[in-house]
Amino acid sequence: MQTAQAIVALTWGLTKHSDRNIIANVRVEPIERLSMPSNRHALGAALLFITALARASLLVSPVPSLAQGPNLIQNPGFEQPYAILPDKENCAIAAPWIAWWIEGIPEETSQGFRLAPEYKAATRGDFPYNRVRNGEFAQQYFHSFGNFQAGLYQPVSNVAVGSRLRFEIWGMTWSCDLESKGNCDKATSGDPSPMHFRIGIDPTGGADFFSQNVIWSPEQNAYDVWTLFSVEAVAKNSTVTVMVYAYPDYRSQDNNVYLDDASLVVIAPPPTPTRRPTQTPVPTAIPTETSVPTVSIPTCPPTAVPVIAPTCQLCLRPTAPAPATPCPTLEPVSLITQLTSGKWLTLFLAGLLAILGSFAIGFALGHRK
Repeated sequence: MQTAQAIVALTWGLTKHSDRNIIANVRVEPIERLSMPSNRHALGAALLFITALARASLLVSPVPSLAQGPNLIQNPGFEQPYAILPDKENCAIAAPWIAWWIEGIPEETSQGFRLAPEYKAATRGDFPYNRVRNGEFAQQYFHSFGNFQAGLYQPVSNVAVGSRLRFEIWGMTWSCDLESKGNCDKATSGDPSPMHFRIGIDPTGGADFFSQNVIWSPEQNAYDVWTLFSVEAVAKNSTVTVMVYAYPDYRSQDNNVYLDDASLVVIAPPPTPTRRPTQTPVPTAIPTETSVPTVSIPTCPPTAVPVIAPTCQLCLRPTAPAPATPCPTLEPVSLITQLTSGKWLTLFLAGLLAILGSFAIGFALGHRK
């Protein structure tokens, strides 16, 4: 299985270590005295953080770098001192930068794919005399007749969370398929490999080059010409990580990457937090005893004129009810009693007189004949 390997070039007065190994015998020497191991050692499949404790007596006074003022990168010009990784062929890294690479499985490395690259200091005397942009040295990493997935990184501390950062670096590549073809005159690129060269910022301070947290610049090949790479991100942690990545496609005879003049600057401070408006407390009214409204039944006015009240219906003056007249009680009375009492007696007598009168008139008229 593939694993990542990292080299701590030099840590200024700090001691770092990994879960697996603690390596303290990193040598720091002037470039003119660097002794590169001649034998090739296969690195184990692990992410190594190689530790160095730098003492002032061991350091050679470095050439002043170009970074001044707001540049947060340490040794941005890749000047001295350089740290040597023991048991790794031709591996020197500008301190305190950290080298990393992904080494392939044996089936890949045996065919020249994803090899561990070599790291060294490029000088102004290196043909064709353009391998350094500023200062005396530049960082170079490469592999012949093979490709690699590798780069460098540097954690940067004391960053204000929320600040907007810009990471820039000047890079150049030299990629030649096969020098014997004659198309790479004067150490220039010919039939070059796509380099997938880019830089990035992990605003959370991580060192996982495949994390989705990493903000990457666009890829550029930068063949034979110093080219500016730039990327911006907003810091999400007080420590951020700047990183360089390259992954040539082909197993070219020459696949070289050169780095110089890095910078990390704050281009915008953290946004000022907007003060939330203070809400004026509204005095809470102390509830008072609510009187229950008295419902008055409207009284009728002394006249019979209708009165319309807001909550009343039509109101008329009531009249005193008339006393009920009881029905006469009928009692059974005999005929003789009825004829001899009251009006019945009068009627009876009148009728009797009429009858008698009729008989008398009839009798008188009869005797007259």
